[in-house]
Amino acid sequence: MYLVRPVDFGDLPALERLAQEAGIGMTNFPANRERLNDKIASSRRSLQTDVVQPGDESYLFVLVDTSTNSIVGTCGLEAMVGIDTPFYSYRIDEVVHASPQLQIHNRISALFLCHDYSGTSRLMSLVVDKAHQNATALALLSRARLLFIARHPERFTKRLFVELRGESDRHGYSPFWDALGKHFFTMDFKKADYLSGVSNKHFIADLMPRYPIYVPTLPEAAQEVIGVLHEDSEKSTDILLEEGFEFRGYVDIFDAGPTLEARSENLTTVSQQRIGKALIQPDTLTGKTHLISAGHLEDFRVTTATAEPQVAGLAIEKDTQERLQISSGSRIQWVVL
Repeated sequence: MYLVRPVDFGDLPALERLAQEAGIGMTNFPANRERLNDKIASSRRSLQTDVVQPGDESYLFVLVDTSTNSIVGTCGLEAMVGIDTPFYSYRIDEVVHASPQLQIHNRISALFLCHDYSGTSRLMSLVVDKAHQNATALALLSRARLLFIARHPERFTKRLFVELRGESDRHGYSPFWDALGKHFFTMDFKKADYLSGVSNKHFIADLMPRYPIYVPTLPEAAQEVIGVLHEDSEKSTDILLEEGFEFRGYVDIFDAGPTLEARSENLTTVSQQRIGKALIQPDTLTGKTHLISAGHLEDFRVTTATAEPQVAGLAIEKDTQERLQISSGSRIQWVVL
């Protein structure tokens, strides 16, 4: 079975291993011990802070294989991006070029550098050990953070977004970066991706071209990967699409991976979640599999289990109670998985 809980400092070695396995393209989860330690510290600090509106808080969670008590995945949330420096994306739009005299009217696709997502909450850093990339583990880890948002809506903006990994190979070659970014940064994709994850992002604003990039002027290989998802992210992306996230024409400035967004109230997990009491049952239940959470902030826990909704709350088995570290009558959240 699996459990999702907030990260702690003792999880650092496991996070380092996951970051190494994730490879290139996971900008917000760099394989850097100091940066990962900072992420843990930031998450711990954010969970201990009273919040009335979103700010610079960030939250990091880990996926635990309860059979071995080992960390096999992680995911995170940022309450608001672009506070210190703008959060840059490319917006795909069209530019009209027309000549009435020649009776020519062309609509040309172009990339506009923007920071439209500044001031918005972001889902990030979903990484799962390859041996545990099954439907249950991925759904639990991805949707657990949505239950956290539903439990603490004051900590996040109504608009949410997530950047998805774009096309690149295991050696760090990105057709989009090779055609565009490297000419302005004079470094390879692997280094730029790493620097973006571990350092101040002012260098992006200093070096990126300010004018629209006309897509037809890019090499065909670069055009073909704009908005294309990396194959390793397909399973987790399907979960987001099922939840209600949509592509609205924004891509990453480094690898042109797609960005998805949604309103929190329109997401399935948020809109269909229920709150009530835990009803501990001595017998084996035969109901549907549910996503069940309990605990407040630092004590937040989420797991999957067979459960049966009742008028007084949700009937759960004793092993579910033990995983969530709750007692009969405790306040819980749940949604059908």
